[in-house]
Amino acid sequence: MTKRWQVTEAYAGYSIREFLLQAGEFSRQLIKKVRMDGAIFVNGFQEEMWRPLETGDSLVIVFPKEEKGSIFPQQGALPVVFEDDDIMVLDKPSGIPVVPPFDQKEPSIASYLLFEYEKRGYPCTAHIVTRLDRDTSGLMLIAKHAYSHSLLTKRLDLISRQYIAIVEGGFQEKEGLIDEPIGRAEDSIIRRMVSPEGKPSKTQFHLIKQGEGYSQVRFKLLTGRTHQIRVHMAHKGYPLAGDKLYGGNTVAGMDGQALHCEQLHFIHPWTKKKMTFTSEPPKLWEDFL
Repeated sequence: MTKRWQVTEAYAGYSIREFLLQAGEFSRQLIKKVRMDGAIFVNGFQEEMWRPLETGDSLVIVFPKEEKGSIFPQQGALPVVFEDDDIMVLDKPSGIPVVPPFDQKEPSIASYLLFEYEKRGYPCTAHIVTRLDRDTSGLMLIAKHAYSHSLLTKRLDLISRQYIAIVEGGFQEKEGLIDEPIGRAEDSIIRRMVSPEGKPSKTQFHLIKQGEGYSQVRFKLLTGRTHQIRVHMAHKGYPLAGDKLYGGNTVAGMDGQALHCEQLHFIHPWTKKKMTFTSEPPKLWEDFL
C-alpha cells in the first residue's frame, strides 16, 4: 500500500520525518514502522527520513505489510455500500458480531474482511472504526489500512452516527438529552448500567412515532459508550424491543434488540471530503407501529 504527496512551498526545508508528522499527520509509531519495514521515495529515488524536501518534490511512502492477527479468515457476504483505497462503509445485518468475542474462528465481519483481503492479495488487516453490537444492524465504517485508521481515530469526534430504534411502551417525551454516566455492571462482564462511577455518556433522542405497545425513536450519540442507547433507554423505563439483556421482551422473528444505525457522517481521511450515508431499518419493523 502506497501514498503520494506533492510537497508545497509551505513545507520546503522540512525533513521527510517532519513532513510526515505535520502534513501527513503520522503517529511516531507509524513513522517507526515505515522506517523499519517500509520504504521512502523522493522523485523516484529511495531516501531516508532525515532527507530535506524541496517545493515540488514527489514523496511516496510504501507502507509495510500488516500483521493479520488471530482472527481466522472466512468467506462470507460483505454488504458494501461504499469502498475506495482508504475506507469501506458496510450495511451490517443483525445477528453477526463485528469481531468474534471468544472463538477466533467464529464468523464475523472482521473474518469476512480478512478473507476478502487475502483473496485480493491486499497486505492489510481489518481496522474497525465504528463498531456495532452483534444484533444491531446498519452502517459501520472500516479503515482499509493502518494509516487511514490512525487518521480517523484521531478525530472520532467528527464521526457522527444516527440510530433508530423500537422501544417498549408509549414513549412520552418528544425530544431531549439523556446525560447519565455509564459503567460496567458489577455482576456481569458484558452488561453495562447507569452509575455515578461510570464514564460521561450523552444521548440525544427524538420521538418519531408513538404506539400503544411500542414507539419508534431516533438517537444521536454524543459519546460512544458500550451499549449506550440500550442502557440509557432501559434506565428511563423503555427498553429496546427484543433486548433481553436490558429487560426487553422477546419479539417473534427478531434476534436481539431493534436498533439500527441509519446514518453515518464523517470526513474522508485522505480526500477530506464530507461523506454521509443512510440506510433503511429492517422491513420487520413495519409490523410494530
